[in-house]
Amino acid sequence: MLSNSYCVSDEKIEKALKKHGWDKTSVDEGRLMLMELLAKANAGCYNSHTEEAFMLSFGLIGKSRTLNKAGRRFLCDMVYASSNRQAAMVKLSIAHRTPPD
Repeated sequence: MLSNSYCVSDEKIEKALKKHGWDKTSVDEGRLMLMELLAKANAGCYNSHTEEAFMLSFGLIGKSRTLNKAGRRFLCDMVYASSNRQAAMVKLSIAHRTPPD
């Protein structure tokens, strides 16, 4: 597991994963999935009904589907790290995403 300094707790992610039928998905993968869904929604693209419900359950976007302050903080925590460190997103991507051929 990663640091608990994120604005979305492991417990919240675990609860939302179970609620939306992703019982076998790890909290870390759920955190990565949440980041991806927020980026997609903020770009104006649509998610499936289940993905949308999962994403909305954290209160990180407004009705216009743009990030609010907490959503911006979450994304910043995921994609930014100082120059001598790896961002959380990199670690999670290595662990949970297959690299392209």
